[in-house]
Amino acid sequence: MKQIISLLLLLFSFGAYAQTQQQIDNEYAFAKVYGYLKYFYPGDDATKIDWDKFAIYGAQKVENCKNDAELKNTLNSLVSELMPGVKILGHTENYKFDANLLTPKSLKGYDVVSWQHLGVGTAGDKRALYQSARTNRTTVFKPKIFLGRANAYKSITDTTVIPDKNFKLTYRSKLISGEGEGSFSFVVTKRNKQFGFFKNNWKEEANNKTWNTFSIEGRIDQDATAITFGPNIVNSGKYAVDDISLKIDGREIYSTNFESDTLDKNPTSINFFAGRSSIIGSKYTFTIKEESGNKFLLLESPNLANQPDSVELNLFKEHPKFGEYAEKHIGNNLKVVFPLALYGTKKNTYPIPDSLKTTSFLSKINDTNYTFKTSDSYFKLGNIINIWNVFQHFYPYFDVAKTDWNQDLKQALHESYKTKDADAYFNVLTKLTAKLKDGHIHSSYPENKNFYMPPIAWKWVGKDLLITSVLDSKLSLKKGDVVKKINGLDVATHFKKINETISAATEGYLKHRSKTESLIGEKDTPLSITIENGQEFKMTRNIFDSDYHPLLPKQDTIKSLGNDITYISISNADMKTIDAALPLLQKSKAIICDLRGRSNENALFIQYLMTRKDTSSKWMQIPKIIYPDQENIAGYENLNWGVKPKSPHLNAKIFFLIDGQAISAAESFMSFIEHYKLATIIGQPTAGTNGNVNSVSLPGGYSFRFTGMKVLKHDGSQHHGIGILPNIYVEQTAKGISEGRDEILERAIAEANK
Repeated sequence: MKQIISLLLLLFSFGAYAQTQQQIDNEYAFAKVYGYLKYFYPGDDATKIDWDKFAIYGAQKVENCKNDAELKNTLNSLVSELMPGVKILGHTENYKFDANLLTPKSLKGYDVVSWQHLGVGTAGDKRALYQSARTNRTTVFKPKIFLGRANAYKSITDTTVIPDKNFKLTYRSKLISGEGEGSFSFVVTKRNKQFGFFKNNWKEEANNKTWNTFSIEGRIDQDATAITFGPNIVNSGKYAVDDISLKIDGREIYSTNFESDTLDKNPTSINFFAGRSSIIGSKYTFTIKEESGNKFLLLESPNLANQPDSVELNLFKEHPKFGEYAEKHIGNNLKVVFPLALYGTKKNTYPIPDSLKTTSFLSKINDTNYTFKTSDSYFKLGNIINIWNVFQHFYPYFDVAKTDWNQDLKQALHESYKTKDADAYFNVLTKLTAKLKDGHIHSSYPENKNFYMPPIAWKWVGKDLLITSVLDSKLSLKKGDVVKKINGLDVATHFKKINETISAATEGYLKHRSKTESLIGEKDTPLSITIENGQEFKMTRNIFDSDYHPLLPKQDTIKSLGNDITYISISNADMKTIDAALPLLQKSKAIICDLRGRSNENALFIQYLMTRKDTSSKWMQIPKIIYPDQENIAGYENLNWGVKPKSPHLNAKIFFLIDGQAISAAESFMSFIEHYKLATIIGQPTAGTNGNVNSVSLPGGYSFRFTGMKVLKHDGSQHHGIGILPNIYVEQTAKGISEGRDEILERAIAEANK
């Protein structure tokens, strides 16, 4: 009897597995069809589809197909009404693509319509760097969330009043409209332009749509030289503030209720900075308004309504010609055949589908209200199908990633079926994109609550995880302590799970990202660590992320190191500060430039080091894509910085410090230093990820950034996954960290003194 029961259980489990595998194969086939037609089928009716919803709709329709024949019929039913010329066939079926069936009797008034992709257009803005458009067609740009920020502020620099005192800032505020964020911030500047106390109230003010009173209070640092506070607005909307009051040790130092200001004019009682916007020439506005006889300050984003919403784009000369088609295997012994170009008048592409049938079919897709929640398996499948195809057809570094992207899709589809909450599902998405080894890939989701850090920092030094900062005096941890266990697990096991979700092109950048990702978590969650001597320390994550990083040690901006050696933090010093220091730099025998991090919009500093004009014109390349699967790329749009020498030329010995956290613009900066041999480079390899990012938004509030272009070294060789390599390789040691020494900087000083 037991043997019979065991056999039945075995058969049952095999049947369940087979059914699940069939479902995965079905979703895989639909995913392939989805991407091919979304990005390369040129018909007008296909562009009317809400493709985000179609991913969910199709995932539901194909899931329970029992065999290849049923799947073939279902896929054909999904495409036949809106996409004439598309056929789903058995992979052994003999089918001759006949362009005559797609040709009108007379070509008068017809032009060729086909897709062109410069990278891939996702921003919905005609000024975006990356674009997707059909030839001889108007592209409609739908305004999306406005991206930008601005702030009003008040600064107090009286050092007889502010240092080493308690303060309390109060104000009233509300977000009147828009999808952006309004909040108040308070920051202390210390000597050497280091930041001290910092607090932003964005989490307290989140979704605050009515007048409420908020406060920020604490103690101003002992060595404070200035305090700055005021309201900020991020993205689109209208943010109102009133009744601002700052008290230091109980005495009111500053207050305004804007009653003495003039309506519809700029405020006079507080300064303002109009900020950056994604719309060229547009600025945020700061005006005095009135409500129920009470004046207040309104911070408002530019008006999107006046922006042009359509334009005819012919991105480049290459495009598929009429008669070209694609034939692609989609798994399940099936293939899809579809035209890459159609004829079209100004009104419609040919053939013209039945309008009643297309309207009815579009309604089934576009008018369905989905919940976009992880409780819906089709929503989860649809998002995986959607994001996978973006990378399949447009990610420029598969030659470096060397992953089986088709198998990665099947694995992600399989894992999504097993997820039961948003965190687990987001983990599936990040594990998928981590396979691409792109340091620019960052992702977010609305249910994320991991914004809090414990009062420590650590980093990898060789094979050891070392404590580098202790922010709680009650913890008897020391810099240089070696961590052996985290929450009872050995550090290798703990970090293995973390690293599976981090996309990084080099080991150095992976270690940089993982040192934060391994610490962050939900508010007040416990963290236990055991160090080398067996001592255990327990703590909680209670420091908000934006408050945590200002507490860590900072690089100085510009300072003299003695012996005519000058130090510049390229991560902190802006161009105005560097220009002001030029007399000092001209007198220096050596200049040490620290680029262990991101550059601070100071790339023009390179001009003072150059002796001839930059002639490397093809190191940044946006691919021109007209065929699926990135086959036969039509060429590249080449970009460069065009750097020229500028007086005064700095004749000092130049040294640059780098490591794995130097990424993107910092690597562009360093590419000139490396190619033109402008300095001795000391430290460790950079992140190996450069190029302007692109971004994708998915249903449910999920978003992804990724590298949208191919970037090479200036000599045409590979940069991605390699980065900028130091001339002198220096690794920090446990001894150096425990002693609070910067061994990379020390080596540079030693070289400068030779």
